[in-house]
Amino acid sequence: MKTNAKLEVMAVLAAGIIGLGAAAAAGGGAAGDAPASSVPGGHARWAAAFHRAKMGVVADRLGLTADQRAKLKDIRTRTASSVQVIRANSALTAEQKQAQVAAARQGAKAQMKAVLTDEQLGKLAFIRSHPRQLNELTTRRVKMGMTANRLGLSPDQRAKIRDITQKTAAAVKPVRQDPSLTPAAKREKVRQLVDASRTEIRGVLTAEQQDRLEHMRRRLLAPLGPLG
Repeated sequence: MKTNAKLEVMAVLAAGIIGLGAAAAAGGGAAGDAPASSVPGGHARWAAAFHRAKMGVVADRLGLTADQRAKLKDIRTRTASSVQVIRANSALTAEQKQAQVAAARQGAKAQMKAVLTDEQLGKLAFIRSHPRQLNELTTRRVKMGMTANRLGLSPDQRAKIRDITQKTAAAVKPVRQDPSLTPAAKREKVRQLVDASRTEIRGVLTAEQQDRLEHMRRRLLAPLGPLG
């Protein structure tokens, strides 16, 4: 399965699975751009959300276990605390602070790598070698999260939707790998799987959430500007 095909499937699932492909496309410029103007709080808030989403995408792609996620979170927390202490130390010069912060972060990277298996380290190197695709997936995840917040999804709804998207991803993979299918046939089968998932996910939403989602889509798709 080619890299672009994998990432295309995940992008469809992340941004379009509940009919929000148009919303993602309308939300910003080129893939990977940060449309901070569309986020309350501007650039800082978008940057923080983008960073969290990117870590989530990478964690999912690496297939981290719950124990690995907990260990990595602990390393990040301790590193952030160390950096804060260094920056607050008035006895250090700006150059010393910069050097110590860099050393702390470098040490954290080494600790994090030690948590990963050899296979995961290989996957991580692969992901890092495709920054544009990673940014595309991250941008879509942020926008998906924003939409989920606007819809007021409960933790249970989010979990159900996550299960559906994971199931769909598993169903899409063999289609992409089927050598007996033409590219057009593969696209059609993938479209059918995604459409079925959208229907299933809409069943998780309440009537009010479905109405709210449809209103959001109508506003984004209106050819002459937002509808009333």
